[in-house]
Amino acid sequence: MNYFMYELAVAKFTETLKPISFILALVDFCSGDPCGQNSATCISLNSNYTCVCQYGFYYSNENCHRGKVFPATIGVNTNYTSSLQDVNSTEYEEMFTMLSQFFREAFENLSYVETVILKIRSSSKSRNSVPVHVTVSNLFMLNSSADNATVYSAITAAIENGNYSYVHSYAVEKNCDIYECDDKTTVCEEDGGFPECRCKPDLAKTEWDDRSCSVCNVTCSVEAKKHCVKENDVPACKCMPNFKNESGDCVACSLGYSGEECTDNTKLILIIVGTVLGAIILILVIAVSVVSVRAKDKQNPEKRSLVKSGYSDMNTSDDRPSMFPRVQTTSGHANPGYQPNNPYEMRSNYRDRFPERDYDDLYDISREPRGFRMQSRY
Repeated sequence: MNYFMYELAVAKFTETLKPISFILALVDFCSGDPCGQNSATCISLNSNYTCVCQYGFYYSNENCHRGKVFPATIGVNTNYTSSLQDVNSTEYEEMFTMLSQFFREAFENLSYVETVILKIRSSSKSRNSVPVHVTVSNLFMLNSSADNATVYSAITAAIENGNYSYVHSYAVEKNCDIYECDDKTTVCEEDGGFPECRCKPDLAKTEWDDRSCSVCNVTCSVEAKKHCVKENDVPACKCMPNFKNESGDCVACSLGYSGEECTDNTKLILIIVGTVLGAIILILVIAVSVVSVRAKDKQNPEKRSLVKSGYSDMNTSDDRPSMFPRVQTTSGHANPGYQPNNPYEMRSNYRDRFPERDYDDLYDISREPRGFRMQSRY
C-alpha cells in the first residue's frame, strides 16, 4: 500500500467515525480509576483509555514498574493539525494506535512493553506540513537485552522493510534532553540510563515536585547567618545583611562596611571624613595655642616700663641683686655722652676739689643702666 492510498483509507475511516467519535468524546473512560489508585495516571482517549506512569516506568497489572527507557524523535507522515494536541481527539488516538503497532512489530524480540508520546510538533512554520515530529519514549522490561544499538537497528530495519511508510525517520535522544528538568534550580544527570534532576547548591525539592527545587535546604538557617530569598521566582540562599560569603561561609563585614554582601561603604566614608576633620581641628587648636603663648611672651619695646622693681631683677640671669627701684636711662658705656653719677669718678676739671674715696662700699654705683653693683672686697 502506497502512501496516497494509505491517506485515502485513513480519511474515509475518519469520516465514518466522526459521528461516533463525537458521542464517545463525551464519555470519560477514566471514571472508576481503571488504572488503579497507585502512581499510574489514566488518560481518556477518544474511544478508550491508557495508563501512563512517570518517566522510566511502565504500566502492568495496575501498577508501575521500573524499566529501560529509550527516548527518540521520529518523523511521521501525516498532516499537522491542532487536534493532535488534544488527547481526546480522533487524530491523537489514531497516531497513538499507529505508533504502538509500529513499535510492537519492530521490537517483537526485545521484551518491548509500550510507547509513550511525549511531544508532538510540526517540522516547519507551516502547520499543515509533512512530516510531523513526535518525541516518544520506548519502554522495555528491566531484564531486557535491549540497548541503544539494538533498538536503533530494529527501528532502522522496520522503516526499511515495513509494508507501510507511516514512520520514516528515527533519531536517538538523550534522557536529559526530554526529561525537562528545571534548569534554573536543578542539574540533570543520568544515573544508569535514567535521568535525575539534582538540586543546585543550597536548594531542596518538595514532596510534590521531582523536577525542580523550589525551597532552600536545611543548611540555609539563621545559625549559619543565612536566609532564603526569592529572586525572579527562584529560591536563593544568601548571607544575612552585614555578612558576606567567603568560601561558602557567612562572615561579618569589615569595619566600615554593611548591607548585603558588605557592599555599602557609607560607614567607612563617615569614619574617614570624621578622622580627617578631627585631625584638622586638633592642628588648629595647637596652632592657636602656640600663637597665643608667643604673643603673650613677646613685649612691645614702646610699651616697656622704665621702672623695674628689684624683685623682678633678682630673677634675671644677672647675679647682682637690686634692693631699690632703678631708673633706666639711655646713658651707658656705649653712650658717648655718658657721665658717671659718682662724683669721685666724674671726669671733670673740678675732680681735684673732692677728696679721694677711702672706704669700701658694699654697693657701687654701676656705670650700667641696671644701677648698683656688688663690690668684691678681695
